[in-house]
Amino acid sequence: MGSNSPRDRLTYVLIAVIILMGFEIIYLMVQNHRLKGIIQDPKKYFKTLTTDQNVPSFAAQDINGNDVSLRYSPTESHTMIFWFAPTCPSCEDNIAFWKLIYTEYSSENLKFLGMYVGNPGEAREFVSENSVEFPVVCATNRYIVDSYKGHVLPQTMLITPEGTIHGVWPGILDEKKQNEIIAALETLNP
Repeated sequence: MGSNSPRDRLTYVLIAVIILMGFEIIYLMVQNHRLKGIIQDPKKYFKTLTTDQNVPSFAAQDINGNDVSLRYSPTESHTMIFWFAPTCPSCEDNIAFWKLIYTEYSSENLKFLGMYVGNPGEAREFVSENSVEFPVVCATNRYIVDSYKGHVLPQTMLITPEGTIHGVWPGILDEKKQNEIIAALETLNP
């Protein structure tokens, strides 16, 4: 006959807890693998703009109260847009590269704009802490955020004078993505 002593019941409870913990560990490993995939290639998991899609023109004020206008026509210049937010730890990883290309490639043929998904106070603090020099607009217009797929953060995009996407680089800019962006920018300055 089986014994149902308190010791035996405790053993069964501990075995059940160990089995449940094993399942939890496996579940967390699967989640971790998926999150690493999202970080390495966000395009697989999130809908981003693709080459040859068009984006709308818009006007706004930057965080310092200056008027900013993105108009698209054959007579305009290319535009590089950086999407970032205070709640995005990966965004800070891209700032140094964004500042570098702004310094090296800013010209009549290329304008830069930061699109900050947050409030103006946070944006000014972030810009100050990171010594950002390119203009920054708080992305509060839902139509613009949706049209530019600004919910994927961080994100770097290059737009032609006509408003067509030349390239989009979501996520952390590793060396491969940085080289792709530099190659694209090099084609703009003959």
